[in-house]
Amino acid sequence: QSCPQNTEVGETQAVLVGEITDAGGDPNLESWFQYGQNQSYGYETPRQSKSGTGLFCSTVYNLEPCATYYYRAAARNSAGVSYGENKTFTTQCLAVGADLKANNSDGPITLNYRDYVNLSWTSTNAISCQASGDWSGSKSTSGSETIQLNAVKTYTFTILCRNTSGIQTKSDSVQV
Repeated sequence: QSCPQNTEVGETQAVLVGEITDAGGDPNLESWFQYGQNQSYGYETPRQSKSGTGLFCSTVYNLEPCATYYYRAAARNSAGVSYGENKTFTTQCLAVGADLKANNSDGPITLNYRDYVNLSWTSTNAISCQASGDWSGSKSTSGSETIQLNAVKTYTFTILCRNTSGIQTKSDSVQV
């Protein structure tokens, strides 16, 4: 099996990479990883046969997105069991999506003075949204709002939605 040089992390899976640097005189090894969301690990990968030194890897699935995991490599031969240093990785956060429409259009749309515009929005993987431009305030992660156009001008409505970590955001704008 060919392993990447370093641990590779996705949203719900990771390829853990370890290295055996010294077989301690017995090249017939069994290698595996311990991993979990705290330093007592809680999970182990299936054990693999390994001959001699070098990299080994194992893919773990069903991880939580946007979460930190602890892991360490382990190996055993006739000399006993050896554990690698404790390491961490953080899974990628699910991408945040935001979609804002004016009268069900991505715009730009043209309306008359004193007309009403219906703004509607949806988001994915977001816990909060914020309005800016020609409207403001905290918004739920999906909804609609009707606004009267009380000036003759180009209005820009923007919504910015963010995930639980607040690091990932997505915004969308519409012009009226």
